[in-house]
Amino acid sequence: MRRPSAKIITEWRQKEFLAEISGKVVSNMDSACQYAVEQAQDRAPVRSGIMRADITYEIVVVGLVVTGWVGVLVKRFYAYFVELGTSRMKAQPFLRPAIFNNARQIVRRLTGG
Repeated sequence: MRRPSAKIITEWRQKEFLAEISGKVVSNMDSACQYAVEQAQDRAPVRSGIMRADITYEIVVVGLVVTGWVGVLVKRFYAYFVELGTSRMKAQPFLRPAIFNNARQIVRRLTGG
C-alpha cells in the first residue's frame, strides 16, 4: 500500500501560524455571535423596537483566548428585567433561548462548519 505524500515543515514560523489560526478563530466567533444576535432579535419582545435594535455582540481577544459576548447595550438596562422578570412582570426570555436553543448551529459556526 502506498503512503500518501506528506508536506514536511522545514521551518517553524510560529508568528505566521498563530496569526492565521487566530484570524480563523476570530472570524468563526464573529459568525457565531452574529447568528446569536439574529436569534435573540427574533425572540425579543417588541414595544418600541429600541431594545431589539440594541442587541449586539463583542469579541475580546486576550493572548490566545477568544471570547464572544452577546447582550444588550448597557443603556437598555431594562433588558435584564425583561429577560428575568420581576415581582410585577413575567419573564420574557430572549437571550438565553437564543443561545441554548441554537447551540448546535452556534458550535457549527465556531468550528467553521
